[in-house]
Amino acid sequence: MPTVSDSRALIVDDDEVVRLSLARIMRKAGYLVAFVSNAREAIAEISVASPDIVFTDIFMPGTDGFELMNWLRRRKCPIPLVAMSGANRTLTGQLGLASKLGAKATISKPFREQDVLEAIVAAVGDQKSPWPSRRWA
Repeated sequence: MPTVSDSRALIVDDDEVVRLSLARIMRKAGYLVAFVSNAREAIAEISVASPDIVFTDIFMPGTDGFELMNWLRRRKCPIPLVAMSGANRTLTGQLGLASKLGAKATISKPFREQDVLEAIVAAVGDQKSPWPSRRWA
């Protein structure tokens, strides 16, 4: 996978271990990384600086990943999104719903580095996001 050193990734997960693990993989792949712990914070971050890709957990306290996906969809925001879940509650169904709501790729937690790299390629292809950086408030 080519390095995309000027691309920005936003990680949305309430689990600090997952955020740090995913950030390590994303930085290794050449991404600049920011992370937040819920969808409300993600919406605020995206409103200021649009990332090139978003990785979001589905189940988080407060505002969850489905709400983030709906917010992006209502604004017709083309930021590629990867949905993640480690919840044992009908995991396949939840990740399937995430795909219907616009997730370009889904991964189960715990994930391997290869899972993350494959999700990046599925979401943005072999190049950085083709959309110009802009605000999506």
